[in-house]
Amino acid sequence: MKRLLAAMIAGAALSVAAAPTFAAEVAYKLDPSHTETMFVIDRFGFNSVIGIFAQSEGTIWLDEAAPEKSRVEATVKVDSLLSAHPVRDEHLKGERWLNAAKSPTMTFKSTKVEKTGDTTAKVFGDLTIMGVTQPAVLNVKLNKIGTAPNNQKKQAGFTITGQISRKAFGSASAAGMIGDAVDIRIEALAVAQ
Repeated sequence: MKRLLAAMIAGAALSVAAAPTFAAEVAYKLDPSHTETMFVIDRFGFNSVIGIFAQSEGTIWLDEAAPEKSRVEATVKVDSLLSAHPVRDEHLKGERWLNAAKSPTMTFKSTKVEKTGDTTAKVFGDLTIMGVTQPAVLNVKLNKIGTAPNNQKKQAGFTITGQISRKAFGSASAAGMIGDAVDIRIEALAVAQ
C-alpha cells in the first residue's frame, strides 16, 4: 500500500511538473512621470504647433503569450497641455478649442488588439475628447519589456502613434486655417503591479 501511495504521489508530482504553463495577462500601470502624449497640428500652412499633455494615468493588461488578448484603458488630463507658450496653452484649453473646464479629460479604451509584427500591433478602441466618442486606431510598438536597472521593477515601454480628425470630435475653430488632422505620438512607460 505504501508503495502504491508513493507511486501515486510521484506520478501526480510529475504530471504537475510536466504541465504546460500559460502566461496570463499582467496589469501594468502607466508611470505618469515617464508618459507623455504629444500632438502636432498644422498652423496656417506655415508651420506646425507641437505640444504635449504631461499628465496621464491608466492600465495596460499585457498578455505576452497572446498579445491580441491585451487591453488598455487610459486617461489624459486636458489641463496638463503644454506648447511652450503659456498664452497659447490657455487659449487651447479654453472654450473654443478643448474646453478643459467642461471636459477635463480625454480617454481611450481598447476594443481589439491586432498583432502586426513581433513587437508591433494595431490597437482599436473608443477615444473620447470633449465628451464625443469616436473609434480610433493606434499603432503600438513595444520598445522593451524587462527589469529596470534603477528600481528592479518589471516595466514595459511603448511608442504609440496615430492620427485623428479634430472636427470628428466637435473642434471646428479656425477651420481652413488650422489643420483638421492631428498627429499623435505617445511615449509610455508602464510598471507591472
